[in-house]
Amino acid sequence: MSNSKLRIALCTDGVHPHAMGGMQRHSRLLAEHLARSGRVELTVLHPHPVGIFDPALGIREVHVPDIDRTKFYLRELWRYSDRTGKELETLGADVILSQGFCVWKGIDRFSHRLIVHPHGLEMFQMLTRKERVLGWPFRAALKHIVRRGAVVISLGGKLTGILHDLAAGSKCRVVVLPNATDVPAAPPAPPPPTGPLKLLFVGRFAFNKGLDVLMAVAERLVKEGLQDRVRFQLAGDGPLLEIYQRTGLPVNVELLGRVDDARLSELYATCAALVLPTRFEGMPTVVLEAMARARPVIVSDVGASGELVSPHNGYLLPPGDAEQLYNAVLAFAHRSPEVRTRMGAFSFDRVKEIFSWPVVTERFVKLFEDVALPR
Repeated sequence: MSNSKLRIALCTDGVHPHAMGGMQRHSRLLAEHLARSGRVELTVLHPHPVGIFDPALGIREVHVPDIDRTKFYLRELWRYSDRTGKELETLGADVILSQGFCVWKGIDRFSHRLIVHPHGLEMFQMLTRKERVLGWPFRAALKHIVRRGAVVISLGGKLTGILHDLAAGSKCRVVVLPNATDVPAAPPAPPPPTGPLKLLFVGRFAFNKGLDVLMAVAERLVKEGLQDRVRFQLAGDGPLLEIYQRTGLPVNVELLGRVDDARLSELYATCAALVLPTRFEGMPTVVLEAMARARPVIVSDVGASGELVSPHNGYLLPPGDAEQLYNAVLAFAHRSPEVRTRMGAFSFDRVKEIFSWPVVTERFVKLFEDVALPR
């Protein structure tokens, strides 16, 4: 590689599909798109056996021994950051991009060239008192990390204010840089206009995703005799999946379990909209994916979802509010197929213009150049 290229070290605690999660998926996609850009010389530090990327991409991989998941998680992250830091000292990277807590112990060694990407900031959006107490060490650790970085990335929306508060009084700059998705050249066709209106949920079956709110709406529709008007398809797994399988469901809800990418594409193609009544979030990848399939979105107004959805392409709702979700579902169901198609077209145009990988990759490269320039 040419010596004129910036040397970028991307530090992550996992890479999809070897590790599951939004940050881990982002690590893979960002690395691949940066490599394809030809603008940087990229090294990825990760806990998997070396060789997880296509050799043709020219990505250098450095193995960092993984955390012990049987031990205290935050302490293990500290130890992982120690191992990561030792590897970074030998690399001589121009810029370091740290996903989450990967650069922490001895962080001052790297401060002038460190970009911190904390993603969804879930520890600042906890709902119950118990969750907030349990999240306190993570909030304190992230504040320590942010205040010692050169830049911290916000996905936008309500997350930006949280990060400005964390960085206050330090030299760390907050830069808004969204998540991204792959976007086809042309918008996919609208779903078939016949049959029940299919609303698709994709996500982890956990309390924070608001599945109880969705179930309450589904049950209400059944009681009102509208079960043939709207059908909910739920894709994903998690701690609540077995409970729903065991206790039974409203007749207008279909549990699909965990689905692969091919099946997920089929579900996007036949659904009328994505529904995500989540209680807290960063910038949901599933919302971006649905928009790239030219689908409207019904989502809670949390995290950075307000950057994606407006009345032009969907509904932004108060989190945890079954009445508002019910009203939005009925309002959407009463719209004509032509209006729903226009909403989907707006989704597609917006995601292609702002949230496609070529656009976001270029913004990352410019940020790297900005951090690498001597001040």
